Amino acid sequence: MLLHIGEGTLVRAREVIGFFDLDGSSGEMTKEFLHKKEKEGVTELLTTDIPRAFVLTDEKVYITRLSATTLRGRAEEK
Repeated sequence: MLLHIGEGTLVRAREVIGFFDLDGSSGEMTKEFLHKKEKEGVTELLTTDIPRAFVLTDEKVYITRLSATTLRGRAEEK
């Protein structure tokens, strides 16, 4: 099953590890994790708007304008 995560990007649902909000209270560990993944070159920004969440998969981190709640709902619909 494919899951739409924003800006026309589809990922296999079985590859998704989790959906995580990027609200103003994101902790230091989250910021460090994202910075590390960016340095590794495995992040993909899917928005020019304010990012609201990130999708962690087996191989990539996708940063999206969709909320984690919306993404979770889409995953559960299928």
